[in-house]
Amino acid sequence: MTNKQKLGLLIIISTLIRVIVGSYIQLGNDEVYYWTYARYPDWSHFDHPPMVGFFEQLFSLNLLFESELALRLGFIISGTLSTILLYFIGKEVKDERTGLLAAILFNTSIYGFIISGLFIMPDGPLVLFWMTSLLFFIKYQKATEKFKINLFLSISMISLSMAVYAKYQAVYLLFGYGLYWILYKRDQLKNPVLYLNISFTALIVFIIVYWNYLNSFSGMSYHSERVTLFSLNFNLDSFLREVVGQIAYNNPYNYIIILIALFSFKNKRFIDLQYFWLFLFISLPLIVTTLFFSLYRDTLPHWSGVSFLCLAVLAAAYLSERPRTPLLYFTLCMVFSLVLIGMGVVNRGWVIDSAFDSKTESTKLGKNDPTLDMFGWDQFRNELEHLETDRSELAGLPLISNKWYPGSHLFYYVARPMEKDLYVLGDMKDMHKYYWINQTRPPLKEGQNGIYITYSRNFKDPRNTMQDYFSEMELLRQFPVLRSGKTVEYGYIYLLRGYKNSNLGGEVKE
Repeated sequence: MTNKQKLGLLIIISTLIRVIVGSYIQLGNDEVYYWTYARYPDWSHFDHPPMVGFFEQLFSLNLLFESELALRLGFIISGTLSTILLYFIGKEVKDERTGLLAAILFNTSIYGFIISGLFIMPDGPLVLFWMTSLLFFIKYQKATEKFKINLFLSISMISLSMAVYAKYQAVYLLFGYGLYWILYKRDQLKNPVLYLNISFTALIVFIIVYWNYLNSFSGMSYHSERVTLFSLNFNLDSFLREVVGQIAYNNPYNYIIILIALFSFKNKRFIDLQYFWLFLFISLPLIVTTLFFSLYRDTLPHWSGVSFLCLAVLAAAYLSERPRTPLLYFTLCMVFSLVLIGMGVVNRGWVIDSAFDSKTESTKLGKNDPTLDMFGWDQFRNELEHLETDRSELAGLPLISNKWYPGSHLFYYVARPMEKDLYVLGDMKDMHKYYWINQTRPPLKEGQNGIYITYSRNFKDPRNTMQDYFSEMELLRQFPVLRSGKTVEYGYIYLLRGYKNSNLGGEVKE
């Protein structure tokens, strides 16, 4: 079987697995929140630029189809395209075998295969445009004709701009290119086409900054609190979580091969020196920055995921020197199998439900089971529908939540199909985009009632979260959430009486 045939088989199998998983598990916390980016599009948003929402709109035909698969379709396709891009990048910098191995390493990476290739996350378009930019940057630096130099440079820079419009981390790609120009392409610093393209990137940045200016720099203030440059509060736990998370998200096998490739390059030049430095320039700064922030702030391992995908090309070039790589293919099969098993864990509770303690306090049941984020939300809707059948006065009441999660799940799985309004009431750090979504709703009126839903794995008593907004709280129903016939958590539905019209936290602009 040729390398191209192996690539085709890889693409078919990996895409099919992601389609199956994307069809049969419910949306996670972040995914269902980013659905609001498509439902309420804007030039930018509180948490991220808007590209993730644009992807959803494009592939769901502007939310004509709102199933889990329809919303995830753009990210599944981008994962497939990124696999192809990794193949061509590896082929450009070395040979066809390197390209195949790079494509395989992308699919053995949990970050590549799942986070950027399946889930509704800004990382999907980030990786797609980042890799498109990188491929044409390599083509641009190899070109000799002026037309091709400017064409490939323009495609690369436009793709970089789109990556920035997907996620802020893409500015590190421009930083890496800058280092490369200074060391290897200094003559291009005189090329006016370069600055024309950089001006387009500046326009994208201006749009993001201007949106923040119009909205009191709310988003930038939020992110600046997460990534403060200096602090005396050393946090060893955060640093260790980041390191372990990077290893887990990128697969221990990939991580080890990347390290081996980096440290063996001095003695074994398995790739041209200029490419080696290019991949370091566009990868290491983001990885080092994330590790630095983790020394005193809680960080997330996927922040640097795209950098490890770039380093995976170096790992692929290193592996291509070997005639056979059975462990890599074994790892690929393991990842594919684990993803399919994970679908059973989420939907059927395989293994994990047997670990539940039946004596767990009802308001804490399921607390240690993250898979419940993607399960059981239809049961919440069914319980509320049955409750409204018994008590017709509840039918016209809006849903109230104390935070963007579980607010987004309640919005998508309960309020949307029941044609109810949902309000998130709290501080800005709890509302996020719901500060603006609230303003699209009819203002809550003094004395108005609402329905509040919470659950045992993250129980939030409305007497603590809603006391500034409503006068009375009444528990209407406690119900079990069942998975394969076993109670895995409890849901709670409350009636909130007497909205105080307090305007605390700017929950609704009157």
